[in-house]
Amino acid sequence: MSLSPQAAERSFSKPGQGGLGAQMASVPPSYSISAMSHMDSHPGRGLADGWLWGIQPRLLLPTVPVSGSRLVWLLLLASLLPSAWPASPLPREEEIVFPEKLNGSVLPGLGAPARLLYRLPAFGETLLLELEKDPGVQVEGLTVQYLGRAPELLGGAEPGTYLTGTINGDPESVASLHWDGGALLGVLQYRGTELHIQPLEGGAPNSAGGPGAHILRRKSPVSGQGPMCNVKAPPGKPSPSPRRAKRFASLSRFVETLVVADDKMAAFHGAGLKRYLLTVMAAAAKAFKHPSIRNPVSLVVTRLVVLGPGEEGPQVGPSAAQTLRSFCAWQRGLNTPDDADPGHFDTAILFTRQDLCGVSTCDTLGMADVGTVCDPARSCAIVEDDGLQSAFTAAHELGHVFSMLHDNSKQCTGLNGPESTSRHVMAPVMAHVDPEEPWSPCSARFITDFLDNGFGHCLLDKPEAPLHLPVTFPGKDYDADRQCQLTFGPDSRHCPQLPPPCAALWCSGHLNGHAMCQTKHSPWADGTPCGPAQACMGGRCLHVDQLQAFNVPQAGGWGPWGSWGDCSRSCGGGVQFSSRDCTRPVPRNGGKYCEGRRTRFRSCNTQDCPTGSALTFREEQCAAYNHRTDLFKNFPGPMDWVPRYTGVAPRDQCKLTCQTRALGYYYVLDPRVADGTPCSPDSSSVCVQGRCIHAGCDRVIGSKKKFDKCMVCGGDGSSCSKQSGSFKKFRYGYNNVVTIPAGATHILVRQQGSPSVRSLYLALKLPDGSYALNGEYTLIPSPTDVVLPGAVSLRYSGATAASETLSGHGPLAEPLTLQVLVAGNPQNARLRYSFFVPRPRPVPSTPRPTPQDWLRRKSQILEIVSASPTIPAVLRPCAPRLDDPHPSEAPPRDARPRPRDARFQDGGSDSCPAVRVAVTTGGRRPGV
Repeated sequence: MSLSPQAAERSFSKPGQGGLGAQMASVPPSYSISAMSHMDSHPGRGLADGWLWGIQPRLLLPTVPVSGSRLVWLLLLASLLPSAWPASPLPREEEIVFPEKLNGSVLPGLGAPARLLYRLPAFGETLLLELEKDPGVQVEGLTVQYLGRAPELLGGAEPGTYLTGTINGDPESVASLHWDGGALLGVLQYRGTELHIQPLEGGAPNSAGGPGAHILRRKSPVSGQGPMCNVKAPPGKPSPSPRRAKRFASLSRFVETLVVADDKMAAFHGAGLKRYLLTVMAAAAKAFKHPSIRNPVSLVVTRLVVLGPGEEGPQVGPSAAQTLRSFCAWQRGLNTPDDADPGHFDTAILFTRQDLCGVSTCDTLGMADVGTVCDPARSCAIVEDDGLQSAFTAAHELGHVFSMLHDNSKQCTGLNGPESTSRHVMAPVMAHVDPEEPWSPCSARFITDFLDNGFGHCLLDKPEAPLHLPVTFPGKDYDADRQCQLTFGPDSRHCPQLPPPCAALWCSGHLNGHAMCQTKHSPWADGTPCGPAQACMGGRCLHVDQLQAFNVPQAGGWGPWGSWGDCSRSCGGGVQFSSRDCTRPVPRNGGKYCEGRRTRFRSCNTQDCPTGSALTFREEQCAAYNHRTDLFKNFPGPMDWVPRYTGVAPRDQCKLTCQTRALGYYYVLDPRVADGTPCSPDSSSVCVQGRCIHAGCDRVIGSKKKFDKCMVCGGDGSSCSKQSGSFKKFRYGYNNVVTIPAGATHILVRQQGSPSVRSLYLALKLPDGSYALNGEYTLIPSPTDVVLPGAVSLRYSGATAASETLSGHGPLAEPLTLQVLVAGNPQNARLRYSFFVPRPRPVPSTPRPTPQDWLRRKSQILEIVSASPTIPAVLRPCAPRLDDPHPSEAPPRDARPRPRDARFQDGGSDSCPAVRVAVTTGGRRPGV
């Protein structure tokens, strides 16, 4: 059984009742066998059950004290509801006009008329514009795919439509306009005069419900100018082949996104649906372009699908979890497996006007699975449309898809600080997002780790034909009134009397028959007019000239490398890091983020640990959980945790997988082991930031040194010899096979023979008589790692294997007796074993003294003798005398004195026994 703390599915929540003082919901991280749904909630509504967050879908007024301590809703009279912005004085060549539409739609496929007629008063004349959709203008990819019967969109041309035609029937005249949500923008050329028309910011609609107020400017006469050249954008370049992701490098990522809108979205937004969705996605893409995310991530829309009645689409209902599951299953059928195919997408997002609910409350604004961006079955999210601020809901849910957690989660507290959980995209409750730092340090860390660990491999290919997202500020297309309608319904209008402008959008509404103003604490959209020649930007009201600075992108540049950090280990081979940031300069306004290596690392403290170290580095990390009874409340008490290697996939080697020594259950106790931990007992590679990095046997990352069979680093195998044998004399019970000596390496034991070998079981006995494996007639059925003294482990196949094996690199710290337990009557069975033992070191021989050695020793002896005349000496050289002309002749017998009662003492430690000193103790000389 294996259990790992997996990230659950998360969702984003709406601001709820309770006003400005409402509290945010939070849920502590938990260990779970399977991923669960996670939703993001409104303040003031508390937690839903399990992993579900709740939020109130509509935030009403903040409360103010009235009549003592009682709180009541702030009600505003209808007379305080918004009026048109005051118009600035216009030059003489400009005037305000109200175009009047005379017939219906030009939407294709809806039975619309071929021409669109507008009546336009202009400087004392009346102009009749005869317009039609311009077939020569095609913005690459800007098409909507309708599934089912096309919805009956609201009247008027489709937003983003280019129109061309004539004026008052004059074939020499030219009308070239861009129609967007009732607004006309473009150029009219008539009788030598050029007229420029554009919607008036903050202008009110005319009494007939037409397009509203426009500014018409008259330019100087023109001559010889034809219509504007409208060309089709060239086809996209072939997509480059995906690159292999480099470790710890900043690489451009392109999130190819399928955007889906359900029939409720189509019914609410009408003809403005496509423009609205692209505006929302443009704002979400802008958030991903902010440098606080610390990665070059481009959110691109490659397909846009609208669901109409009659389509067998996803089941969209109140249950957020069921809607997500249905949508994830449905969207997979639209995808193409080939990542290089233009129809392929990396993630899908569904927008709906359905009020989404959790288990017990309808607090949910969105939901997504965590860490699934390249999983075709689960890389998906749902968003409840809540106005232009839905862009941050979309960014939030896609952040979950990138493995980000909520900023108030336990994992984020240490990175963000205790008071930095409510102003970023990944806050658990939707609120005002800090435009200077939309992503928290925790979010940046999680997406960086996610991509560095190879989970964003599908994002390396650049899309061929993405949809071109709007580049203008959304507030220019959606004024404050329209923003209120998108958020609170078509009858809502902006409440202009509540200062300050831009900080929070207050909108009209009704409560119990009384007029009121309400807010969701979201700022006015960037570009929304907030005064004469002023517009909002990041929740502040700025002069329009200041907005130009926000339109100029600035690419980032790498700063210098930082100093090397602390080593992760004090011995045994650690890792230290150095990093650099994209700060010279910091990218701005969607400018390109730095690409290239952002982190470097190297080995450190590679010396051996003291011989007295009882545990390996991984064993120490497992043992740190021995008393963590709070994590496993069903266990009887403290557990003895040891590393688990067998059955762990190679991609999971750098997770801290531990098992209980007594019960055998294993768990992932930490998604990463400490840097410098060996990936496995039989490998010199080490874990770095959760990835297995090659290292040599000298513990140096990148080194090519290897152990030989003798486990000598860089050796040639000459320092050991192979010992092998077999055993087949079996008798019931335990049988001694061989004693493997201390220092043995590359141990391999295998059973061979007929199926009867299943009655044979391997066992290991320690010098103290205890068993390390299968002792006392107790068997370990499954594969396991046998941990031996000296931090050595042998891999055992398990007693239930068809043919048992036992293997390990060693070296053994102490002798080990291999036994076989016979529980039946084996026939034709054999046990084979092999291992390597160190060769005995030869004893160094004492070299024979040279003549020079003898002369030096002779002079030393003669010096002693000469100092004591009463002590005669007998000297016989071991080597010829260099000063003797006849070295082969022995001296005369009489010349060799033989003192009486002499004692002979060894004169040196060399191999010559004849060099002695005879000391006379008195008496007569013996006769000859």
